[in-house]
Amino acid sequence: MARLLGNWPLKLGALLLSILLYAGLVYSGSFTEQQATGVPIRAINQPLNTYLLTGELGTVDVGYRAAAAAAGGVTTSTFSATVDLEAYDMTQAGEPQRVPVDVRSLDDEVVVLAWAPVEVSVILDRLAVRTVRVVVDRGEVPPGLEIGVATVLPSSVQAQGPESRLRLVTRAVARVRIDPSGIDVSELVDLVPVDADGDPVGAVELSPGAATVEIEVSTAETSKTVPVTPNLVGTPPVGLTLTSVTVQPAAVSLFGPPGVLTAITSVETAPIDLTAVTADVVLEAGLVLPDQTRLEEGAAATVAVSVSVDLELASRTILAGPVCQNVESGLVCQPQVNQIPVTVSGTRAAVAALTPSQVTPVLNMAGLGEGTHQVTPSVSLPAGISLVQALGPLTVVLTAGGP
Repeated sequence: MARLLGNWPLKLGALLLSILLYAGLVYSGSFTEQQATGVPIRAINQPLNTYLLTGELGTVDVGYRAAAAAAGGVTTSTFSATVDLEAYDMTQAGEPQRVPVDVRSLDDEVVVLAWAPVEVSVILDRLAVRTVRVVVDRGEVPPGLEIGVATVLPSSVQAQGPESRLRLVTRAVARVRIDPSGIDVSELVDLVPVDADGDPVGAVELSPGAATVEIEVSTAETSKTVPVTPNLVGTPPVGLTLTSVTVQPAAVSLFGPPGVLTAITSVETAPIDLTAVTADVVLEAGLVLPDQTRLEEGAAATVAVSVSVDLELASRTILAGPVCQNVESGLVCQPQVNQIPVTVSGTRAAVAALTPSQVTPVLNMAGLGEGTHQVTPSVSLPAGISLVQALGPLTVVLTAGGP
């Protein structure tokens, strides 16, 4: 003790002198005080079989003093900011705890003065392992498809992670997508640990991390009722015309894949030849079913097609000269037109055989005296021939001078 206190006046003087000299250097500009922002914090001394749930620990801002000449080379890597996880109380694992931050300078010429924050919240948890079952999530099945029971290998896997997270895991999910084309599923699928709500649970690893999923996919049938359309070929013989065609039953129910049925609007019959139809007839015709479709079990594959024909009608316009009848003695009948058009109709053969003499407009002049008159002609036509429209009045002049 005597040695330590010996010459204490001299030692005290030396200390005061060094403080004065240092202060002089600072105030003379030989040193500078600045701040480094964003120094990353890292964890050290993490206990075995534990998991740091906090993830990134953030950064600190460091106030420091350095010689003016060296200040320009100071960066965030000049400092080491750490939290010692040995200070974490594992009796409260899984709970957030405040742990001090320690900052040191890695450069002897740089002195750390202060930093912020001085502590951070840390969550440390024990690692655990347990077995969870594997389930298949097939997603939304496209319409028109039926799927069998999914098989998955392995049916269970090991889940490892922090106890607090591991407790949330209810299953490992293999998510697959059913192709609308109906292809069977047989593939290796990544597994995802999920909770009771189906949400992924982080920080948990599965071993193995994938499973083989197989699902048999088949096409489902639906039904659609569509009309039957007769497939008519040719025309009736000359002189006949088609008047009506009916089908019984008029509609049928088709069964098949929805995608196929959507495009079908009707079902045709086998060809029906009209060239041999000379009278009303009922014909049996088979149905031509589109590919991938069928009729209901027990339904007849044929329909009854009723075809009606009639004599073919035609019309014809003939120019005919009007003829006066019943003219009073001593008078001369003079129509003001030499010919008028007369349009008639009937069977094609009968109309074609008509001669102008058979289509003669007659002017009945009975009871009419000398002068100008308006007379409506009449036409007597052969059986089966009819006048298309009535004839209008003609101007006729009766003059004296007859026999």
